[in-house]
Amino acid sequence: MDIAQAGLTLSPFHTNGPPVVFVRYQAQQAAEEFLKIALDDERGIGVIHGPPLAGKKTLIYQLLRRLPDDLAFAVVDGARMKTVDLLRSTLAHFGLQASPCSVDDYWRLLKQFLAERNRFGQTPLLVLDNINKMYPSALYALCKLAELETNSRYALRMLLVSSKPPNTIINAPSMTAISKRTVGATELGPMTARESSRYLFAKLFAAGAATPSTILPHDVRNAVHQATGGWPGRIDAMLKNAFACAKSFPLHHADLEPPRTVSEETRPVIAAVREPDEHPDMRHLILTFNGKTIEKVRLDDTKFLIGRSELCDLSINSRFISQFHALLVRTAEALHLVDLHSTNGTFVNSRRILSQVLQHDDVISIGNHGIKLKFPLFRKRPDSEQIDLGKTATMRTLEDTGSADSDEQHSLAGDGERQA
Repeated sequence: MDIAQAGLTLSPFHTNGPPVVFVRYQAQQAAEEFLKIALDDERGIGVIHGPPLAGKKTLIYQLLRRLPDDLAFAVVDGARMKTVDLLRSTLAHFGLQASPCSVDDYWRLLKQFLAERNRFGQTPLLVLDNINKMYPSALYALCKLAELETNSRYALRMLLVSSKPPNTIINAPSMTAISKRTVGATELGPMTARESSRYLFAKLFAAGAATPSTILPHDVRNAVHQATGGWPGRIDAMLKNAFACAKSFPLHHADLEPPRTVSEETRPVIAAVREPDEHPDMRHLILTFNGKTIEKVRLDDTKFLIGRSELCDLSINSRFISQFHALLVRTAEALHLVDLHSTNGTFVNSRRILSQVLQHDDVISIGNHGIKLKFPLFRKRPDSEQIDLGKTATMRTLEDTGSADSDEQHSLAGDGERQA
């Protein structure tokens, strides 16, 4: 059913892209406070775990958006990763472009980057998801990352995320480099029935509902909580389906179907600060396939990842698209598109690009999908030579990083693992 019939202007329970509103609840706030403490501690490693669709990613990205604008961070999905995958992906998500090279080269480039950032008193942050699904070689590389130091301080802070209790991994004898730096681990719990009701009301209000109870009566809200266990992602999945299938409002018990078991969480993107003269609905991406519109995604983030992985802000299930295919980076002056060394390339207005400043109504082509950019703020393509790319670490190249002083290049402890 059209959500407008419920008096809504936005989809309140979509599971792809930024949430319409960030809703706090007790278990989430406790976990957030713990993660802040872990990041402020000189050891600098915190661990969070919870089942799929527990809201871990929403929590982490709310935490990330409070970081200083110039602090470099990378969000990496560690599932089924080996050493080279971890290093390459970490570099890419720090915004560094690298041609395929050896493991030793990846180590050298990453050390140079960390040395440079720490030289200015900014310790980068690595958020590593699915550590319970990493291969042993990647866990070994993670330990070597944890051992890196500059000026007698650890060179990289970490948030480690797991869908299962990670004690057997963290406390393994081979993981001493991680365990000695780990401030602690916290489990993200679900919402209470009352918090679930508040969560539903807040999302409906944010989507334009004048009286949410006329859409979700009290008994239906209770049924949603009981069926989902109070886990935010499960609530969103259940109600997204219910809204799509409902013939009328208010919803009834018969409209609710138990959420399907899923292996991974959806990833809400970081909400960026709004420009005062621009409504967020005016900036979005339109995903098409064979000329038909599939999805419309708001572009609220200063960094927006496109690819096949479910960790991407725009996840496209196509074998012609790389796991992490391209990255959008927004500065005050321009919107940049960077190809992340994808297999089949990235095209803008039918022209293959490696890095391109975009403008309103540009068409991006990746694989067999099209993405039309709607962003009136960037109607005129700026002169790229006038853009200060130094304001964002995401646009730095490895050639830039490679120019660091030799003393800084050797200031990090630890040697790279050689490729077999």
